[in-house]
Amino acid sequence: SLSIVIPVHNASCWLDECLQGIVDQDYTGSMELSVYDDASTDGSRAIVEGWRERLERRGVSMVISGHDSAQPRGVGHAKNQAVSQSSGKYLCFQDAITKRCLCFSQLIGCQVRRDPEGSTERYTRWINNISQDQLSTQVTHTQCVCVCVWGGSRARQ
Repeated sequence: SLSIVIPVHNASCWLDECLQGIVDQDYTGSMELSVYDDASTDGSRAIVEGWRERLERRGVSMVISGHDSAQPRGVGHAKNQAVSQSSGKYLCFQDAITKRCLCFSQLIGCQVRRDPEGSTERYTRWINNISQDQLSTQVTHTQCVCVCVWGGSRARQ
């Protein structure tokens, strides 16, 4: 099973696109969305809750929590909390706190869309055309090919 982990802090302007990307997945295995809201003040948590029915219809279970204290506790805290409440064997991290690129078309590999459009054109062309063999080599040597979304096994390697 796969847990998609999304730490959120004032990400309302990106959440619809981010969550639509999850709905549009062609992955057929078990998926869970684990969201931790790090003191958002822009209605982010309500937006995520508003997607519950669509995601569950798609077969994606949801776990949402967070806090509403005066100060956010940071992306590390939010990621750790989202991982702690998740249950998947594999974890796929999507950062809604600083989301700048990507609504992904596959969970393995990627199709990157840059925002603003046209930024890092050479990198975008490279990452969108990488083969599965090259992806395996790059992940092995660099740990992460694209910073916005990355994944791995919950088990220690």
